[in-house]
Amino acid sequence: MRARSRKVLAGLVFGISSLLCVPPAHADSFSFNLTSNNLGISGSVGAVTITDSGANQVTVTITMNAGFSLKLDGGDIAFSGPSGLGAGSATSITAFSGLTTFSGLSFNQFFAPKNISQFGFFDFDYANTKGAPHGVVSADSLTFVLTAPGLTASQFSGVAIHFCTASGTNCGPFTGFATSSPTAVPEPGTISLLGTGLIGLAGLVRRRIGG
Repeated sequence: MRARSRKVLAGLVFGISSLLCVPPAHADSFSFNLTSNNLGISGSVGAVTITDSGANQVTVTITMNAGFSLKLDGGDIAFSGPSGLGAGSATSITAFSGLTTFSGLSFNQFFAPKNISQFGFFDFDYANTKGAPHGVVSADSLTFVLTAPGLTASQFSGVAIHFCTASGTNCGPFTGFATSSPTAVPEPGTISLLGTGLIGLAGLVRRRIGG
């Protein structure tokens, strides 16, 4: 009876592990390190990360390094690679500076395509972020959601942003444009790893029963 119970247990473990090894919905994240700019500044001024966040949806996060900020009023955020984006594709636009959050923002202009003379043409450009309190013309970081049919993070091949040469909300003495090429950062398939471990456990149980 004990041997039979062990066989049943082994069968259950093997069945569960097989189910867990079905590939989960895979989310990709692509980070654009902003190392090229038209002001002659060496190193990176910030990064743009684009992550799959739902069906036909990605989340864009722009994080500026210390000493720089993203230009909001009159600024540009341009993309190359995806298709189907429109003026209404961008939602949930939120800016951050220090401990202060600015929500309810909107892009007042949309261009498709847009020629940023320093770097050439981009497929889509969201510009002139409005809605922050008077005097807030830049931010240390910005996040928003883009939605379009079939949209995924892997479609993005380039970005360009309009940035300021000071942190915070006052922009700074100079503005410029920065761009970079993407680096893929796929999220780990934790459930797949768990399934693999359970398969190993099932094999161990089976070997002990056979012995």
